[in-house]
Amino acid sequence: MLISIEWEGRDQLLERHPLVERCFKCSVCALVCPIQYLEEYSPTQSYVYDLFTCENVLANPNLWSCASCHKCTEICPQDVNPAHVFINLKELSFERGLAPQGITTLIKAIISTGISFPITSVTQRLREQLALPPLTCTAQEELELIAQKTGLEEKLRKLTG
Repeated sequence: MLISIEWEGRDQLLERHPLVERCFKCSVCALVCPIQYLEEYSPTQSYVYDLFTCENVLANPNLWSCASCHKCTEICPQDVNPAHVFINLKELSFERGLAPQGITTLIKAIISTGISFPITSVTQRLREQLALPPLTCTAQEELELIAQKTGLEEKLRKLTG
């Protein structure tokens, strides 16, 4: 194995995404990754390197920095599909209750309102000034049904009590 993943969920990750074994941290993905511009990263200390060499990637708050733009997947010379790996890691992190509180709060807001931020009178007034229609949620029932059918609702209930 070219990459060193040193955490208890390694086998689960490899089961979900066996191609991750091909990654040898060449950092080609760092050339196109928007996260790479954060202060903590450099050409030799990339986002991928940070995640795959930390003690427990599921508890690493940087995991949630990935914008899921899939640029890394397009450029990866080993066809690892890093974006898919990060999505799987986020799922595992969420399922184990290791996701940051803000992520759980955001998911709840989207399911209950259909929008990722609160609609305030200021938001509506600005939209009116810009001649934009008021924000409304027309898919709330559908989102709740999706959360129920996919098991997300149950996972949230377990995590938040």
